[in-house]
Amino acid sequence: MKHVFVTPSGNLRNRWREAYPEALCTVSVDALAVEAPAAEVTWLDASRMDAAARSTSLVAAAAAGYRVVVMSATPSEGDAFQALNAGAVGYCHTESAPEQLREIGTVVAHGGLWMPPELVQRLLALSVRTQSQSANPAPSLEGLTPRELNVARNIAKGASNREIAEVLEISERTVKAHLSAIFEKLGARDRVQLALLMSSVREPGSNR
Repeated sequence: MKHVFVTPSGNLRNRWREAYPEALCTVSVDALAVEAPAAEVTWLDASRMDAAARSTSLVAAAAAGYRVVVMSATPSEGDAFQALNAGAVGYCHTESAPEQLREIGTVVAHGGLWMPPELVQRLLALSVRTQSQSANPAPSLEGLTPRELNVARNIAKGASNREIAEVLEISERTVKAHLSAIFEKLGARDRVQLALLMSSVREPGSNR
């Protein structure tokens, strides 16, 4: 998996290097085609860019087909929405821990979308308020095992794999295995879609 960090400083922060020891670093999106044409995930260090530069860089990278994760020093709901609307597929804090960066990278590289837990909750609330009545019954969770159901519930709360592992007292590898099974059973592409789906599906034993 190839990762490239776009930062005007031209230097990888220690936690970025710890997460991805083989990652490349470039000072601008313009250099991506030459220095990292096959990058699977492009991390855009927005903390060192003004609004105009960030917008231009994000749009250019997304238009070129790169899967972009915007990294902000002061993450906010509104900023995250702007980044996603401009083509980003991920949004996180510049100082995210290495283990979280690895988790984000895995999700994004496999076609998923990554957002902060609070933004996921915001989308869930919006989904519940705007959800239209459908003639088709909501899919059921009956096919999930008790442990898979617990993992899905925690995803709906915006928990990371690490947090779920701690709560359920299992390994992160086991959490990932459960998620793969859940995605397949419920037809969800990523954890965001799963969280939204959990707001509408029937819980086992529920009459709603």
